[in-house]
Amino acid sequence: MKSIRTLSLAVLLFTGIACFADSPLTSTDFAKCYSDCKMVAMAQNLTDTELNTSLLSFLSDPKSPVDQRVAVVNAVGWNFNGKTTGDQLKSYLMKKLKVKKEEDLAKKLDSGSLITYAYAKAMSDYFDVKDAMALAETAVKKNKKGSFSINLIAALIRAQYYMDFDWSAVYNTVHEVLNDGALNLDMRQDAIDAIWDYVKLYKPEE
Repeated sequence: MKSIRTLSLAVLLFTGIACFADSPLTSTDFAKCYSDCKMVAMAQNLTDTELNTSLLSFLSDPKSPVDQRVAVVNAVGWNFNGKTTGDQLKSYLMKKLKVKKEEDLAKKLDSGSLITYAYAKAMSDYFDVKDAMALAETAVKKNKKGSFSINLIAALIRAQYYMDFDWSAVYNTVHEVLNDGALNLDMRQDAIDAIWDYVKLYKPEE
């Protein structure tokens, strides 16, 4: 007999087919937990698809708190037809760092800026996150300070990739980060809860 959890997930997934919104990336609205932050509020109030200079500067600044940066990306959101958030940030970063290739960009960026870009890239085209996932994994390797936010966002991107063929991995990859006590908890608990409330529906049957 299917558990209530499995039935709930089935309802979510079939409903998601109709609105194209059900996935680890598009179903985790945690920006609302940062609405009191100026840049997040600005992103929530965007009237078009273009990021302004203030937002681009904030997203690319290593001194900006990484949890707030990814919250800005989350606030900008996604679109079934795709968004240009990732491309806009990529162009800004390339000009700032004076590089012409994404691989060179990945080498130069600090872990916080790289995970922000990887997340923006994934949210811009959540049907194909392979390149974003590779960037996110590089950010994790660079994460010498043990930022929880960096590892969790990388896990969400990886979970999105697993959506097509391994639902249990969607759960396990995020669960592993949540249970890593060695990480520096630099994300608000209500934001973590917002993410986990969705991902935990993928928990495998015991």
